[in-house]
Amino acid sequence: MPMKTSTRFVKAAILNLCTALVLCVLCEWLAIYVFHTATPAPGEGWIWPMFWINYVFAWCVATIIGMVPSLPEMSVRWAMKRSNPSEGAKFGALVNVPINTVYALILCYLVGTLDACILGGAPIIASVFGFLQNIIPVWIACYIVTFFLQGPIENFARKVCNDPVPQMR
Repeated sequence: MPMKTSTRFVKAAILNLCTALVLCVLCEWLAIYVFHTATPAPGEGWIWPMFWINYVFAWCVATIIGMVPSLPEMSVRWAMKRSNPSEGAKFGALVNVPINTVYALILCYLVGTLDACILGGAPIIASVFGFLQNIIPVWIACYIVTFFLQGPIENFARKVCNDPVPQMR
């Protein structure tokens, strides 16, 4: 649905607080406890400085992605070929596929590159391997979060920005 720029920003900013949180928690958990590619300080179970750097970075990047107006339009067109808005949750699930794919690809690669190459000093190939390890769980987790939160957050953003949903013709 078309929306004002202010509404799109509020929606992107709030939704991506949640998306970035899930992404960063998942990626740090995978790095520490599954792939053992990161090690917390002795006596610690988490790398808080890395988490907060990743969180702020992921939120900023995701919010910028959320401001790209053609992304939702492209996703709706893609979903319209496979369903129609009257099918409710099915249509919403389909709209979320291309949007989530773009977010997951960009965020997973950039956060991995930040961690491995920029903060960790590893060669650029490390970011590729990190991306390949994380992309599927990141895509799934972010899909679930955005599927359930996107509608309520959009409604909230529209209310805050006084931007009613356009009537369907």
